[in-house]
Amino acid sequence: LVWEPGRLGAKSQTEQKKFQALWKLPAFPRGGLFGLVNNAGVAGIIGPTPWLTRDDFHRVLNVNTLGPIGVTLALLPLLQQARGRVINVTSVLGRLAANGGGYCVSKFGLEAFSDSLRRDVASFGVRVSIVEPGFFQTPVTNLKSLENALQACWARLPPATQAHYGEAFLTKYLKVQQRIMNLLCDPDLTKVSKCLEHALTARHPRTRYSPGWDAKLLWLPASYLPASLVDAMLTWVLPKPAHAIY
Repeated sequence: LVWEPGRLGAKSQTEQKKFQALWKLPAFPRGGLFGLVNNAGVAGIIGPTPWLTRDDFHRVLNVNTLGPIGVTLALLPLLQQARGRVINVTSVLGRLAANGGGYCVSKFGLEAFSDSLRRDVASFGVRVSIVEPGFFQTPVTNLKSLENALQACWARLPPATQAHYGEAFLTKYLKVQQRIMNLLCDPDLTKVSKCLEHALTARHPRTRYSPGWDAKLLWLPASYLPASLVDAMLTWVLPKPAHAIY
């Protein structure tokens, strides 16, 4: 079973109970459910944290974190029955918060849920794997969507906040975002699907998979560096606000 974004994340408790009841129908195989792939992912607004609202975070967390948690908990009895497997697709940005917005927060949360779940269900024969892709060409990394979201966010900011950052900041931020996406995004999604296949079918699935050259050579190594060094590197890459004091 593969769960995609928007199916359960923001639904009410009543709807979640209906979803759970669906998988108790007699038509479902008596052996339970062997595999669940949580592939939820929306980007939301990728931008400076002071520009965002609580609702901006809620929208991303509901899909990327709470959705997979809800689906997994609903289907856990069937997975235990089959001694099955849970594969949660997070992101390499669940290991290093390289930008503001709800995306990194949501993926860090799903990483933590996956780690605790893996330990809690191991005694019942259920295996939990995490797939942490680098940057790939998907709707989540679509430049036009990311730019439109950030420009709409800028347009709603109070004039005082816009003045603190300046129009030049927005222009430079979008250019940096464009360069990063064009440089890092890999069109070969089979690198991810092969990890999913291995996690589902291998006799000894890995705890973590990190498809993508940038995940292996850039983001994961950077996640082990001192935070002060990573801060300095990211500050150097991103533009400075017009009224920055440092």
